[in-house]
Amino acid sequence: MGRVPKQKHVKLYDASNPEHVRDAEKSMADQDKDLVFIMAQPRGRRWMYDLIWNKCHKDGISHVPTDKESTAFNEGARSVGSVLEGTVRAETPKMYMKMLEENHFNG
Repeated sequence: MGRVPKQKHVKLYDASNPEHVRDAEKSMADQDKDLVFIMAQPRGRRWMYDLIWNKCHKDGISHVPTDKESTAFNEGARSVGSVLEGTVRAETPKMYMKMLEENHFNG
């Protein structure tokens, strides 16, 4: 028998409880550092570039003639790539440019 994946614990949040608000703010501040962590290293920038432009086909053509399901699938992937690119560009603009220099312009 296969293992059952561990379910993530869902914590109830009460916006009127200062402790809950403090915990949520702390969690958000920590999560905001995740992108900086990835983009701070050449390997992370390479991984992000590959995800956005190769895996998500960011600047590719989504249309597959005579196959609307594949077109929709490709467009969904492209949409994810667009969101990732926008987030990286907005949150870490210098690292975004470094990622392009390392992987797009010199690759």
